[in-house]
Amino acid sequence: MDLKKLHLFLYTFCRYFIATIIISYAFAKLLETQFTSQPSVYDQPISSLSGFQLTWYYYGYSFWYGAVIAFAQIASSLLLFFRKTTRVGIVLFLSYMVNIVLMDYAYDIEGAKGMATLLLLMGIFVFVSDYRVFFKLLIQEPPLFSNADRPNWMNKGSKVKFVYIPMVFIGFFVLLTTLNTKYLKKDEFTGAWEQVETKDRLYFEAAKSFQLKKSCETNSYQNGVYEVTDNQITLKAAKDATEAYLKASYTIKEDVLTLIEGDKATVYKRVR
Repeated sequence: MDLKKLHLFLYTFCRYFIATIIISYAFAKLLETQFTSQPSVYDQPISSLSGFQLTWYYYGYSFWYGAVIAFAQIASSLLLFFRKTTRVGIVLFLSYMVNIVLMDYAYDIEGAKGMATLLLLMGIFVFVSDYRVFFKLLIQEPPLFSNADRPNWMNKGSKVKFVYIPMVFIGFFVLLTTLNTKYLKKDEFTGAWEQVETKDRLYFEAAKSFQLKKSCETNSYQNGVYEVTDNQITLKAAKDATEAYLKASYTIKEDVLTLIEGDKATVYKRVR
């Protein structure tokens, strides 16, 4: 068996197969047979949508964004049809195909995983077949500017990066950890609560904020921040944070929150 010829046939087949199939996906985006949500999806709560519905709604929100992806797919297809431009075409193809495969698995897009995985594996095969060229270009080729091109102070100070790089990693890690702990940390209230009688909803969210919404309405009729001290919770309206909108003692048992103001007890059940 002539392995070189076999490699040639597989290499050529993969190029043409990828280029042919990916064109169909490009036209599907431009002709809006892909990234199109059904009317019923728009009236469903976000929490009830599947990964497929979420993804299609998100990418379908902007036609021009889908068109950009489509034109990138068409460009990579045309480049893959010709041997001299295959290298550019396969790099362009892999730049978006890796993301598509990750999205298909992360959002559980049934029916798309198989073909996307096959196309990615074929693309990797085409890329690896030419690994010597890519290795030479990306690793062995000298950097754009040599030490001789740079001023002496820049060469002498180049070791500063060994201090700067750890500072960047540690600095942002500490900063974002502090942000998370101070403003985004969840407590026992965090989530959506539905009043048992009226079906109004009370949302406890990031940065100790809250929203109150009437049943079946999207806009809040009250919002602000909340404070918890001992066994008491205080809701302060954003319009007038100096006065308490609601001040009550509370109990939380499993998924039931009870707010007690004097003789009045309001019961909420956790929705999520």
